[in-house]
Amino acid sequence: MTEQNLLDLLKGVVALATPLNSNGVNITNLDTPIADTGLDSLDLLMVGIYLSDIYGVPEEIAKTMQPVTVRDMFEFMFEHKTKEPASVEEALRDISN
Repeated sequence: MTEQNLLDLLKGVVALATPLNSNGVNITNLDTPIADTGLDSLDLLMVGIYLSDIYGVPEEIAKTMQPVTVRDMFEFMFEHKTKEPASVEEALRDISN
């Protein structure tokens, strides 16, 4: 996936994880610091759970993720993935069902 695809995926995940607060989330690029995204700790936990599901990262491994930037989240997922979605649409469809 391209960086834009990853940002689109994250936007969709954030909308699912924070349905009432997603408009306050500001992620313009993968190097956005997590602290500057507008996600609180519960939001970040939910985003991590959804991304783990998308990439097939086991829960025990996912619990060890400590990202500083949005890119760090994706690099962690890529490092530990057991599956990869074919598209942003497929990934979002799978987690919203």
